[in-house]
Amino acid sequence: MRTGVLLGAAAGACWGLMFVAPVVLSAFTPLEIAAGRFAVYGLVSLLLLSPALVTVWRRLSGRDLLLLLLLAACGSVVFYILLSAAIQRVGVAPAGLIMGLVPLVVTLWGRNDEGAVPLARLVWPLAMVLLGILCINLDALEATLAAGLTWLEAAGGLMLGFAALFSWSLYAVLNARALKHRQQVTSQQWSHLVGIACGLLALGLLGYNHLLAEPVAATQARDWTLFWGISVVIGITGSVVANILWNAASRRLPLTLTGQVFVFEPLFALIYGFAYAGRWPRPLETLAIVLLLGGVAWAVARHAEKREPAEITEH
Repeated sequence: MRTGVLLGAAAGACWGLMFVAPVVLSAFTPLEIAAGRFAVYGLVSLLLLSPALVTVWRRLSGRDLLLLLLLAACGSVVFYILLSAAIQRVGVAPAGLIMGLVPLVVTLWGRNDEGAVPLARLVWPLAMVLLGILCINLDALEATLAAGLTWLEAAGGLMLGFAALFSWSLYAVLNARALKHRQQVTSQQWSHLVGIACGLLALGLLGYNHLLAEPVAATQARDWTLFWGISVVIGITGSVVANILWNAASRRLPLTLTGQVFVFEPLFALIYGFAYAGRWPRPLETLAIVLLLGGVAWAVARHAEKREPAEITEH
C-alpha cells in the first residue's frame, strides 16, 4: 500500500505542472491548450506502444475501444478544457484546490468496491478535506473580488472548476475499475491506449478550432514556440509519465484510498502556482493545505488499520 501511495504522490507532482500552463499561455484559448497537450500525449503514446500495438489491439473488444474514448474525453481533453478555463478566470490556487474534492467524490463513488473502508470510518478524514476546500473557496472569492472581478464572474470560474472536478472524478472511477478487470493488458499499455485516444480527440479539436477560428485570431501576436514547448513538457510529464505512475498506483490501492491520494495533485499545483507568482500562501490557503494533508494522512491510516487484521490472519 505504501508503494501505491508514493506512486500516486509522484503522479500528483507531474500533474501539478498542468495547472501553471494556462497561466503561462494566457494568450491561447483553453481549447488550444488542451489540444496541444494531448496531441503530444497521443503521439508519444503511439511511439511507445508501437512495438506491441498489434498484439495489444487484438486483445481489445469494441467495448474497450469505446471506454478508451470516454476515458480520454472525461479524464483528459474535456477535463483540461474546463480546468484551463477555470484557471484563466480565477487563478491556480482556487481551481487547484477545487480538484482537492476528488478524494470526497471518488470515495463516495467507490464505497462499495473491493477493499473499501466503510464510510463511517472515513467521516472525519473526509470532513477535514471538505473543510480545506471550503477555506480555499472563501479565500478565492475574496481574492478575485479584490482583483476587480464581480461575484458572477468569480462564481462562473469556480463552477468551471467544479465541472472539471466531476469530469475527472468520473475518469478516476471508470479507469480504476477498468484496470482491475482488464488483466489482458498492463497498466502501462492501458495508459498508452488512453493516450492514443486522447491524441485522436485532440486532432479533432484542432480541426474544429481551425474551422471556427475568427480571422482576427490569426493576426494576433502569439508565441507559438512557447506554446509547443509547454505542450511538449505537459504532454510528456503531465500525461505520459503521470498516467503511467497513476495506473500503477490504481492497481495497488482500493478506490476509496485512490481518491485520497489524488489530493497530491492540487497540493503540488499550489506549490508551483505560488512559485510562479513569487508569493507565499495566504492564511486561509495555508490552513487549506494543512487540512488536506491531514485528511489524506488520516484516511491512509484508516485503510492500514483495515488491512492489518487480514495480514495477521493469513500468517
